[in-house]
Amino acid sequence: MMKSALPLVAPFFLFMAFLMVVDGRFPDQHYALYPFKTILVALAIAWFWRSLPSLKPGATLLSAGVGVIAVVLWVGLDPWAMQIDIFLEKLFNRFVSAVGLGSWRTPVDGVPVGRNPFQLYPSALAWTLFGFRVAGIALCVPVMEELFWRGFLMRWLIREDFTTVPIGTYQPFSFYATTTLFAMEHGSEWPQAVVVGLIYGVWFVRTRKLGDVMVAHGVTNLLLALYCLGSSDWHFLSTVAPAHR
Repeated sequence: MMKSALPLVAPFFLFMAFLMVVDGRFPDQHYALYPFKTILVALAIAWFWRSLPSLKPGATLLSAGVGVIAVVLWVGLDPWAMQIDIFLEKLFNRFVSAVGLGSWRTPVDGVPVGRNPFQLYPSALAWTLFGFRVAGIALCVPVMEELFWRGFLMRWLIREDFTTVPIGTYQPFSFYATTTLFAMEHGSEWPQAVVVGLIYGVWFVRTRKLGDVMVAHGVTNLLLALYCLGSSDWHFLSTVAPAHR
């Protein structure tokens, strides 16, 4: 089982290890480090390519349309999501204070502030780093995440011998557990990730093709990066300490 799971899980865990160990130690170097992370994950995907299930989409245009709907919801729900996150943090702080665990209180985040690469680096370097960021978020991340979440985990939660479970099989616990964990991976943006994760999940079950959900995911991420560029609102790509209200 481990041998059959490795091609699906290795790129994801490599990405997460880099995120926690390297990005965690050098949070201010997000853009400078991202090319290394992108190349590393791309090499891992290429290494396992022949062992992967088919990634050919069956409904490319419709999948792209799903991605457009998802990015509209992601951006549109952002103010609401921030308020939900702040409310829950305040509720948690009240609870731990009431039971005498004030040291467990967490900082209440305010409006997130993004890192603008064009303010951090000379123009040519900024465009290069932004290009790597777009390539990573639109090409590597959708493949890496969907291989793990819906190619592996969604099937493994149905049956430990997940290779016997057809891709796109729907089972309620597996479907909603995968969506929940997918949302938790996105930190404070979990409310949008719940909604978008449900959309991706439904589309995946409908098409039964990893390639289709990867296209939708990639279009969402590409348009989100372009939204950041056009609006100069960079918090979707990289954040610094939030501005408290």
